[in-house]
Amino acid sequence: MLDAQALAVVVVGLLAAVAAIIAALIAADSAKQARQANRIPELEEMIVRYRADLQRLYLYNRELVDHIYREVGPPPPPPPAGLFK
Repeated sequence: MLDAQALAVVVVGLLAAVAAIIAALIAADSAKQARQANRIPELEEMIVRYRADLQRLYLYNRELVDHIYREVGPPPPPPPAGLFK
């Protein structure tokens, strides 16, 4: 059996381990919140706009290829509004 001093050392060690785990969980949550807070909304909006422009550009290029393939001749189809600002 453990004497009183050994029992105290074990209890203090367990409390320290539990405190360390809780501190690690709090730190991980704080880091996650900090990463989410550091997002730049303007850049996210720009990415959405660029993806939409890329899709419209792809569709316009597809129209041009189809126009050439059909041998319709000039003039080529007009680009979508606002694509080339």
